[in-house]
Amino acid sequence: MDDKQLIFELNKILTLEHGHLGMYRDSLDQSEKDVRRTFRRFMEIEEEHIAKISSIIRNLGAKPSILIEGGDIFGRLFGFTVNLTTTKEVIKSYSFIEKKSHQGYYDFVSKLEQDDNQRNQFIAEFSASNMLEAQLMHLWLEDKLKSY
Repeated sequence: MDDKQLIFELNKILTLEHGHLGMYRDSLDQSEKDVRRTFRRFMEIEEEHIAKISSIIRNLGAKPSILIEGGDIFGRLFGFTVNLTTTKEVIKSYSFIEKKSHQGYYDFVSKLEQDDNQRNQFIAEFSASNMLEAQLMHLWLEDKLKSY
């Protein structure tokens, strides 16, 4: 993957991570204490993901930039609008989003791992933890859905 494509992919990931941060921040008023606490931690994880991806971009000599400014990031990227009323609907939608996030990271990491470039191997290894955390968040959400 050349530098221009790599930076574009990283900025796309950064955009999605900002969307994840927003969705968990907007859900901190959930009535269930367990959900509220978990979403607070998920929000912190998303902040860590943003910092990590931004750091990679800066170390590549580029400026981190969100590809879609404001509004409904997920609606524009996935073709649907997040407008949910019940906790079950929120959890189901967030589970879908985290599953897509894991798949996106998996595809990105796999592509980088196929490259012999040592820098890209390092970025793949560095990004793999975000992939794992997206999967863990998805699994928590799926498990929580069983209680509804």
